[in-house]
Amino acid sequence: MALEACKVCGSLTSTNEEICMICGYPAKGNPKSIWVRWIAIILAASICLPLIIGFIYNMRAKDNPPQSLPAKTITS
Repeated sequence: MALEACKVCGSLTSTNEEICMICGYPAKGNPKSIWVRWIAIILAASICLPLIIGFIYNMRAKDNPPQSLPAKTITS
C-alpha cells in the first residue's frame, strides 16, 4: 500500500482508495464534470429558496396581525 498526494488538496491518500478521504476528489478516473456541480447547486437553490422566502413571509405575518375593522353601528 503506497501513499500519493491528492491532486487537489495535497493530502496523502492510499493508492487503493478511489477518492481522497479529505476533499472527495476522485483519485482514479475522471473527476465529476463542472456541469454536474452547477446543476446540483441550481436544483438545491430552486428547492431551498422558496422555502426560505415562505418561512420569512410567515414570520412577518405572525409579527403583524391583521387589524380589525371598526364595528358598524346600526341605527333604526
